[in-house]
Amino acid sequence: MTTPSIPPEASKGHGWWPYLGPYLAFMGAVEIASRLPNGSEGLALFLKPLAPLLVILYHWQKGAYPELRNRGLTLLGASQDILVGLALTGVWLVPYVFFDGLRLEVPDPGSWIPDFLRADTTDPFDPGMLGSGNVMWVLAARMFGYALVTPLFEELFIRSFVMRYSEVYWERGDFRNVPLAHYTLRSFLATTIIFSIGHVPWEWWVAVPWVVLSNLWFYRRRNLWALILVHGVTNASLLLLAIFGGELFRDGLGRPLSLWFFV
Repeated sequence: MTTPSIPPEASKGHGWWPYLGPYLAFMGAVEIASRLPNGSEGLALFLKPLAPLLVILYHWQKGAYPELRNRGLTLLGASQDILVGLALTGVWLVPYVFFDGLRLEVPDPGSWIPDFLRADTTDPFDPGMLGSGNVMWVLAARMFGYALVTPLFEELFIRSFVMRYSEVYWERGDFRNVPLAHYTLRSFLATTIIFSIGHVPWEWWVAVPWVVLSNLWFYRRRNLWALILVHGVTNASLLLLAIFGGELFRDGLGRPLSLWFFV
């Protein structure tokens, strides 16, 4: 398939770092956070979103991300994106609510699902990590990172970089010359695989359908802000369900199913 041509966004260098940098900064922050001594939970909570955000801001002030500068969202479009994000929350949630075998704490020695593909709910996010008096600050920080920063740097990397770069990799072309949301089977598979392996294995059950369906929405909307909003609504909804939905769902034994392991 011939790639439609558009005016190049830039002519200097390969243009990778505005997209790779935030993702690598996040991975580095996660690694540093894992090595911090006990009692440093608050530092880790703020470090993980701030690291990629600062990298994004650095590249933004240097003129990067024309795909975010050139297009905004209309009220109608944003309303549709919100509805799609809410629907995709169900894609992420339903399997773990209705299929107990996908969770490790459910004894199932005869399960055909290996343990590494079953959700580990034994070490969930703890909103009281900094004490009962700071729960609201912890939740605000988590919402900021999970629903605002994560969708921003992940969509810049996956949908703006990986999707376009995969089309020109073999030809050693400039990914910036590929239009946003241009479909090829190669780029569709690349985004699905890279997004999925960026999550822990037990999330693959839901990461794959989520990225496939959101890709289809991206092809329709052709607007990166739309996907950032979809992603943010999904993440925000999961966090709100963890906060307020403790009695909404039950496990196979009829016990309330905590959703903190998601966030």
